Amino acid sequence: MKNAIEEEKVVMTADEAAFIDRFVAEHCRPHAVVMAERLRDFVARRQMALFAAVDAPTFALAAGPAAPVPAPVKAPDEQVTFVFAAEGKDDAPDAWRAELVVPPGATTETMLTLKVSGRDVAGVFTLSGIALPLADGTAEIPFGAFLAGIKNTDVSLRRPGGDQVKGRLLFF
Repeated sequence: MKNAIEEEKVVMTADEAAFIDRFVAEHCRPHAVVMAERLRDFVARRQMALFAAVDAPTFALAAGPAAPVPAPVKAPDEQVTFVFAAEGKDDAPDAWRAELVVPPGATTETMLTLKVSGRDVAGVFTLSGIALPLADGTAEIPFGAFLAGIKNTDVSLRRPGGDQVKGRLLFF
């Protein structure tokens, strides 16, 4: 009597292997792509849950008590403008300037418009730890996302095919 180790190995034919390869290519996505999408969706859901004062989740991501529900965010009753500029000289070829206006009474869901000026203002602007793709020199960010990353001082503009140009918040 033969045991499992001594049994003959079954070999796929070339047609069977070709069929499997074709089926997988047509109907399956790579594992890395699927996992990246799932992670992106999870992060987006968690970020939005952090910004919502109402219906805040009561579960924690790790063992331990859930975080307390934050008080609702209330913007000042007057418009506030944040101005950022590239580090270095104002007349440098890679100089830029950006303005972010918070309207009176903004809530965490209020979309803020970021306007970037300078030469060739296409690319990705980083603010509050979020990469914002620019379209015609403008981008939008929810007020809640801006507040969540307010302590992140990294402000920069990365132009297509160019280097990252760091900036800073200006005070007048």
